[in-house]
Amino acid sequence: MGDATQPPAPTDNRGLEELLDVLRVSDQRANYERRIAHDEHAGHSVQVLVKALGDLPGVTGLEALRASRRVVELLTGARWHMIRQAREEGSSWSQVGTALGVSKQAAYDFYQRNLDQQDASPDENSTPRSRAAQGPKPTD
Repeated sequence: MGDATQPPAPTDNRGLEELLDVLRVSDQRANYERRIAHDEHAGHSVQVLVKALGDLPGVTGLEALRASRRVVELLTGARWHMIRQAREEGSSWSQVGTALGVSKQAAYDFYQRNLDQQDASPDENSTPRSRAAQGPKPTD
């Protein structure tokens, strides 16, 4: 069965800190589980680790995955706004690309894709400002 039949995931309105807490707990749980498996294999007592694992809040893999997706969405949005700010401050697409660790064309394309999404959104009022910050397409 394909993913096309899946309903869209509900919107997660938690803040970044709360989402990062979910990811931290998931990471802690995974670390304890690895240490328990390693220590059991080595013949060590694992009671303290098992208790520490049991004291952590329960976070399923799907919960962590959803939190991860939302963190990426939030950071992607923030990145886009930071690019606009850098451009408004006079940074070139080469400088923006260097700051992101990508080519100037990749930075421009990322901005353009997000600007296209902004154009399609009836809630966004800053499209003219964003277009002004975009400037001309970079040349090679």
